[in-house]
Amino acid sequence: MQFAEKAFTTTSGPLRRFFSPPLLRSIVLASMLPGTAMLAQLAGKGAISGIVDDPTGAAIPNAKVTVTNTATGVSVTSITTAAGDYNFSTLDPGGYTIKVEAPGFETQQQQNVNVNALETTNYSPKLTLGSSSETVNISTAPPQLQTADATLGGTLEAEMYSALPVEMGAFGSQDQRRATDFAYLLPGVQGNQTSGGTTTNSGIVNGVGSRGGATAIYVNGVPFTNVSGEGDPRFVWSAISVDAVGQFQVQTSGYSAMYEGEGVQNYNVKQGGKGYHGSVYEFFRNTALDSWGFVKSNNPYTGLPQKPVEHQNEFGLTIGGPLLPFGSLREKLFYFGNYTGFRSTSTHPTIQSYPSVAEQQGNFQGIANIYDPNTETACTAFYGYECRYQFGYTHGTSPTGAGSAQVPTGAPINVIPNSEMSKVALALQSLLPNSQLINANPTNNFIAPNVKGLNNYSTTHRIDYIASGKDVLTIIGGYGRQVSSSPVGSTSTTNNQGPEPYNYGQAYAPKTYVGIIQETHVFKPNLLNQFNYGFGRYASLDFNVNQTPKYAATTFGYNGAPAGEASGAFPNVTFSGVDAPTSFAGYTAVIGIANSFELLDNLQWTLGKHSLTFGGMISWLEYSDTPAVGGSTVVTISNAVTETAGIQSNGSLISSTGVGYASFLLGQPDNVSFTQYAVATTNARFRPMSPYVQDTWKVNNKLTLDLGLRYDFYPTYREAHDVMSYFDPNLLNPVTGTNGALNFAGSGAGTCNCHTPVSNYFKNIGPRIGLAYQVDPKTVFHASYGVIYSHGNGVAGSAASSQGTKTLGFSASPNFQANTATYLTSAPLDAGVPAYIPSAGRASGAQYGTGYTTTAGYTGSPSTAYYGDPYYGSRAPQFINYAAGFQHQWTSTFTSSISYVGSQGHFLATDGSNPRGYWADQLDPKYLGLGSCLSTAVSKLATTTNGAGANCATALQQAGASVPAWFNTGQQLNVALKPFPQYAVNDNYNQVGNAHYNALQLVANLRVTHGITIMSSYTWGRGIDDTGTFRSGYAIPAAYSNTGRSYKADAIERTVSSVNQPHHFVFTGVEHLPFGAGHFGGEHAWTRAILGGFEFSQIVQIYSGSPLALTATSCQTNPAQSTCEPTLNPAFTGSARLTKHWSGFGPNIVASTGSATVAPSGPFIAPALANTVYMPAYTFGNAPRTAPYGLTGPGYFGMDISLRRSFPLHINDKTKFDIQADLYNVTNFVQFGNINLSVGNASFGVPSTQANNPRQAQFSGRIEF
Repeated sequence: MQFAEKAFTTTSGPLRRFFSPPLLRSIVLASMLPGTAMLAQLAGKGAISGIVDDPTGAAIPNAKVTVTNTATGVSVTSITTAAGDYNFSTLDPGGYTIKVEAPGFETQQQQNVNVNALETTNYSPKLTLGSSSETVNISTAPPQLQTADATLGGTLEAEMYSALPVEMGAFGSQDQRRATDFAYLLPGVQGNQTSGGTTTNSGIVNGVGSRGGATAIYVNGVPFTNVSGEGDPRFVWSAISVDAVGQFQVQTSGYSAMYEGEGVQNYNVKQGGKGYHGSVYEFFRNTALDSWGFVKSNNPYTGLPQKPVEHQNEFGLTIGGPLLPFGSLREKLFYFGNYTGFRSTSTHPTIQSYPSVAEQQGNFQGIANIYDPNTETACTAFYGYECRYQFGYTHGTSPTGAGSAQVPTGAPINVIPNSEMSKVALALQSLLPNSQLINANPTNNFIAPNVKGLNNYSTTHRIDYIASGKDVLTIIGGYGRQVSSSPVGSTSTTNNQGPEPYNYGQAYAPKTYVGIIQETHVFKPNLLNQFNYGFGRYASLDFNVNQTPKYAATTFGYNGAPAGEASGAFPNVTFSGVDAPTSFAGYTAVIGIANSFELLDNLQWTLGKHSLTFGGMISWLEYSDTPAVGGSTVVTISNAVTETAGIQSNGSLISSTGVGYASFLLGQPDNVSFTQYAVATTNARFRPMSPYVQDTWKVNNKLTLDLGLRYDFYPTYREAHDVMSYFDPNLLNPVTGTNGALNFAGSGAGTCNCHTPVSNYFKNIGPRIGLAYQVDPKTVFHASYGVIYSHGNGVAGSAASSQGTKTLGFSASPNFQANTATYLTSAPLDAGVPAYIPSAGRASGAQYGTGYTTTAGYTGSPSTAYYGDPYYGSRAPQFINYAAGFQHQWTSTFTSSISYVGSQGHFLATDGSNPRGYWADQLDPKYLGLGSCLSTAVSKLATTTNGAGANCATALQQAGASVPAWFNTGQQLNVALKPFPQYAVNDNYNQVGNAHYNALQLVANLRVTHGITIMSSYTWGRGIDDTGTFRSGYAIPAAYSNTGRSYKADAIERTVSSVNQPHHFVFTGVEHLPFGAGHFGGEHAWTRAILGGFEFSQIVQIYSGSPLALTATSCQTNPAQSTCEPTLNPAFTGSARLTKHWSGFGPNIVASTGSATVAPSGPFIAPALANTVYMPAYTFGNAPRTAPYGLTGPGYFGMDISLRRSFPLHINDKTKFDIQADLYNVTNFVQFGNINLSVGNASFGVPSTQANNPRQAQFSGRIEF
């Protein structure tokens, strides 16, 4: 509803009594004063502005301009200034009629003026001399030239996107139709980010940064931010259905300082009107409507290819109108509501392996020889070396010589006696589905139906209330729920999909809440205030269906585990070795709850030619992270062949002996592990604040300047109760006596007396400058510059969002491994979990997790400790955007624009975790000259020489390096030379990535013309970044780069972005087919009935493949190298592609071959030639991080079409029945995916999946009233 403008309205009839004559007089008088035209819209609103001229082009002052919302009938009246200007800045999106009256001129009434949120519609009429009693009605929509600002982006209205083919289960995600998917149809937006999918990530804007997630998402002008990213699409699509969204906008450059994020998406909820209206709808998809995909899987029941079975239904209703159908409130109180339900099921029958009945009874004949670990003591005593007797055998007649061989006892061979079986193991296997096994084989003997189902719904409501002539109140509420089948199916081949409790055990039921209160108050006509408060919650609730009393570990006699899932759920039992069964259970329930509280206020004040907006927002962002419901993870009981394998006289195991399931039955697990959390839930807290000011300055009739300044205070992570630890490089370690120890947040002894080691950054100052200059009546020049900051994957993002620098010391992860000398378990099943030391939290001490020292208790492997950089941990991602271009109005309905778009990104999160070598605890490449000494134990340096013949101890001294005195000399030198060998240090805040993007962007829009609406865009761009992986986080000397040149830190990784799309084209169109009434076949009733009412729409998307990021199966010896990049073959010439177009039937890239006796061929040095002259040891692979030889992945072509037929129901002029058929991927184009990118792999260059959906159809029906 357009209610805020009600404050300016003069009305007649029932509403007159709400507007007192003194108020009306004051409004009219104020409107006549200079400078009352407001030139910018408020948050989430739209605006209409313009200049009223006479036929000579002279301004007409004191003209009366009335704007009327066609849906509600609510009017707004204003008076033009001395310069002829007028403006309405608080309009809700929708259709309007503008009426202009002035003495001595004919009255002009312009219909079909459309207003979009976040945009200013220009309407500048020229009045004709004559009597004001004469009215000129214009029904043709006015030109859509953008003269008031310099924003780039686009708007999709409900009328258009509801006609487009909107797919259930789009992008391979089995969910309802999502309004957020349409963002990828607008210019400047890509969906190929490296982090998350379209359901959780807002995409990439302006090609900057590979991870995406930096775009802000607004609902009616209120942002909803998740701490793990700037904008979370789940706040929209899971709580607000497509049918509840009236329109949405995407702005990518040149937007107001009111908005944060690298790009803005705004979704406006539909409103009620003066008349009742609504709809009932149903959408339908199933297997019969799907085409075959390129990659086919066989039905395990029949052995024949089978299309994936799926059934999807979406249904719902909308209703809008006066909340009360009677009394004065009928014209003051309006309501819109929507309910949408979604049901889906899919099955993917999967072959799995359970132990055969014979195995369950201890019979392993025909599988492998098994040896009895319970006889190890007796066998060792007889033979004098560590050994075991094979089941069914005993010792020979003598410990040595001819009589030493084991001899049969007469008992069954390779069969475990019942008396030796573990009671716990027998109990854990007691529920196995033996009656459902399809054969007696030890593998591939069970077919799991693998059913995945969803039961989702969402409900959205909006109430608008005209409280008085000065106040308008809007309340919006949305709620969504997703519920999976229990347990939910999975396509993972490692997850058990059988019956409970052996099933993997995951189920989930996320819930989304969205609420908005918006109040607009008019102090006087040139002074308005808009107050906004928003609340969003996304509760990710995952369950373990095996966490019930009947499936508890204790129920099966397995005791000693702590409270929580460790004792209260079925254990995760895993197997390895010959004929290993599919793992039992395994899922640990987790809960993550993200809360977003947003408070915004905007004060708009018009002074002369300036429209000033002063505003600010405060956010309360929270994230509660429960990594294991109940405080402990499921116990993992790992079983290997080791405990039932034979032992040779030299102490090594006899190959091809032992069976993992036999070890399990004997109660001899190879490893038992779990994690117990001293604090079950951590609570992240952030309180960002952002004041801003925006001035829209109408310099003259041709030039408008947008000048804005925004300050963003984005604080770093803080845990509500200081449950956090971190690696402190300046803290003395009590064990080593050197700096580098574990520190804890909080106050008091053993803490840093701080909340975090990371400082807050106070200089996020973002200027925004925009220019719109009307070159001629049909051409506008736009230019903009802006500095933007984002939460996304930065200060409050990615892995750092849930636990900051983590909680080492606040959890215990006991790991009971088998004895490496006797090969016997250290945690027998029947004895339960051995005693362990729970975590002590802050009392753990600074030495906690220290390793590789000579001090008892600290000689083993160190723990991973997370470093929080005081500076980089404080920096929010920064984007510098600039654009310039022209927009031209070719006809009254057709415009096009051409723009240069540039963007730079700094302080971006990277895909790799080691962009800074020192703080990632890597070996510095400057030590590579030590050669093979690096892999030598420190204790042997003095007696070892490297490949150059140099003594390792001497070479170390000559390199200016030394080994710490406390270091465990049994470890290798390369470990000792790391910056902090006592820990495995992880650089927690790796926001050091940089990106640069340049593009030419073409946009063409055709408003409804002869029944046709078109929106299309083409982008020709190139992005360069260093936000991917890293072979080293240090500078690389020329001696080791394999290119002959040296590189500054990370410089070698600055290449074409992995998400770069040189060409990106999108076309959307809707056409009311020219048949029926008023068109072809309209002469007769029967032809009108048959041919009329058809509407055709389509979406076409074409874009280039992105650069490939290759690695290698193995590289030359180099302990300083992290990512194994291949090495280019200098002798190779020509194209590295085997095929012109990507094929799914074999390699697509020229093979790289070679051996010790065969010179290399192909584009890369084969891994078989590692550590040769072709790929010298202690050097780095020299291939570019992306697109070596210009190699790019498959491009994309997608065409979706829709055909709709409307049938009037003749109840009134609005009731109709629509039936619609949608067809997706019409050409059944295959975009190959999951390409093997590892040089040296036998499948290198071969795709294994289809990345897009095959051709699919969807039907729907809708009744509108």
